[in-house]
Amino acid sequence: MDETSQGISFNRIARLVTQEGFYFQAWDDRYSKGVWAALGLWDQVDIVRDLSNAGDLDMIPAMDYIFSADWLPYVTGQTMKEAMQKLEERLTLLPQDQISRNGQWTNLVSKAVEALSDATRGRSWYDGNNMPESLDNLPATFELAVKQVEETGRNKSATNAG
Repeated sequence: MDETSQGISFNRIARLVTQEGFYFQAWDDRYSKGVWAALGLWDQVDIVRDLSNAGDLDMIPAMDYIFSADWLPYVTGQTMKEAMQKLEERLTLLPQDQISRNGQWTNLVSKAVEALSDATRGRSWYDGNNMPESLDNLPATFELAVKQVEETGRNKSATNAG
């Protein structure tokens, strides 16, 4: 991955991919949000990508959940460059000691996406007998997510599904 594009640095994205074992994906949004840029471990990005392309009834609540938190590594932009810039900027705003495979941020992202997957796996709003479980919005900021974990010992929103 080229770490710069016309003077714009993507050092955090590049480090997470090349040194921390994260996966990076970009895709065109089916619903005209532009281009997605996403980072994750294992199948996390696949889960978000697939749900972002699902039918309206399934996509809307899933993406409301994803967009409820400004600390998740999933963004959209009008172009791929803009989406990557937004993702890099989002990473810049997080505590840098947390931006690693073993950091609390990674753990919180994993739990949030796992909850989304558990709530929607094999379920659809189009199937009245097998609808997805409801998920509360995630804490809006990383600081609030950390505070919630410190107070409760868990990420409350990310455990509502299971």
